[in-house]
Amino acid sequence: LIKNEVLVSPYGNQYEVLEFLGKGTFGQVVKAWKKGTSEIVAIKILKKHPSYARQGQIEVSILSRLSNENAEEFNFVRAFECFQHKHHTCLVFEMLEQNLYDFLKQNKFTPLPLNSIRPIVQQVLTALLKLKSLGLIHADLKPENIMLVDPTNQPFRVKVIDFGSASHRSKAVTNTYLQSRYYRAPEIILGLPFREAIDMWSLGCVIAELFLGWPLYPGSSEYDQIRFIVQTQGLPPTEMLEKAAKLHRFFKEMKADMSGPVQPTYYRMKTIEEYEASGVHVKSKETRKYIFTFLDDISRVCYGFESDPIEQICDRLDRQEFVDILKKMLVLNQDFRLTPLEGLEHKFVTMSHLHAYVNTNYFRTGMKRMEVCVRRPTAVVNSSSQIFRGADPSTPIAQSMLNDECGRKHYCFLPGKNHLFSSPNNNRVTKRFNSASLFRISVIDADLEILLQKHMTALQ
Repeated sequence: LIKNEVLVSPYGNQYEVLEFLGKGTFGQVVKAWKKGTSEIVAIKILKKHPSYARQGQIEVSILSRLSNENAEEFNFVRAFECFQHKHHTCLVFEMLEQNLYDFLKQNKFTPLPLNSIRPIVQQVLTALLKLKSLGLIHADLKPENIMLVDPTNQPFRVKVIDFGSASHRSKAVTNTYLQSRYYRAPEIILGLPFREAIDMWSLGCVIAELFLGWPLYPGSSEYDQIRFIVQTQGLPPTEMLEKAAKLHRFFKEMKADMSGPVQPTYYRMKTIEEYEASGVHVKSKETRKYIFTFLDDISRVCYGFESDPIEQICDRLDRQEFVDILKKMLVLNQDFRLTPLEGLEHKFVTMSHLHAYVNTNYFRTGMKRMEVCVRRPTAVVNSSSQIFRGADPSTPIAQSMLNDECGRKHYCFLPGKNHLFSSPNNNRVTKRFNSASLFRISVIDADLEILLQKHMTALQ
């Protein structure tokens, strides 16, 4: 592939290669111009190797599934089309600005303030909530795969990219090599069955890195990775270790020195010498910038300490809630790890712990930063819309109503109930809701508002 080469899709689109954005084990990504338009796209070009071709097919199937969802609302990259070029699979995506790793690097790995981390947490949790509802595991969440959309006009508006390692929950295979090492969940390292919770672990590692300016657990090997985790968070529960396929790679089984016919078993981490003596060819290295005895110690890392006493209180309260959500994301046992929905309801995200300080600069800045998390309604309709013209007013709609900050009314159609009840007059509306995955509409017309208000009893 060379600069200015033109890639032609079977759908009649021509893409001229403008520059090479990066290479990976999968292949390369290029920036391209969609000829005849002003549109700039990113094209992921996979290697010809059969293993990459197979993984490409999986990625295409997952992207196809995601294409039925609202990429803007759920914060994942939009995929436009897929085609073959010289026997290479090409995936065409919207062009995004910069990934979080490059952003940190550009800023000399300066830690981000919590008011900037918060919208990132909210948006990625929203993406994980949607993936969980679809039974999908991203399996490679890291700063490089979280993109800033438009840093100038929408600071910290982000989207999740790269579904090349993704899989469906039902097809998750134990002992699979998944996740970049710094963000790898304990169940993957230990060879345990896994599910979507591995993505929550990765998100915890990512937000800790944003706060510290350096990875929390930068292991140079899997041994160092689990060693760093254990040194800060303690040993995994015995019930996890006893089921781990890779138990004896990292841990020694010990017998308690007690009298009696049965001596209880316990486990300890292998020392560096024991691990290296087992025949591995990777030397253990100390790569951490911060070595924490407990995750709570992260709150003591100070950056840009506020001078005003009230602002100091806000900062301290925010740090407490940040560490709390971080600890819940990094629970060793995936059965008790934070879920995306729980994360979205956490005080750190909602800022409910700061409601007594609404007049502070800290709170106002936080609220301003969170504006990028507000999505425009999925669709806007009015009473002249063809889909509503034949609606039967006597048929209830499953809905709730809210007012946004600007005083506009919104009707929220609940998941699983976003349709009108069966009625010949309602078929067009139901079809429209289903095809558009419509969960919310804006009321822009008084007649329509009156029509919808007649149905508000449906939820009561």
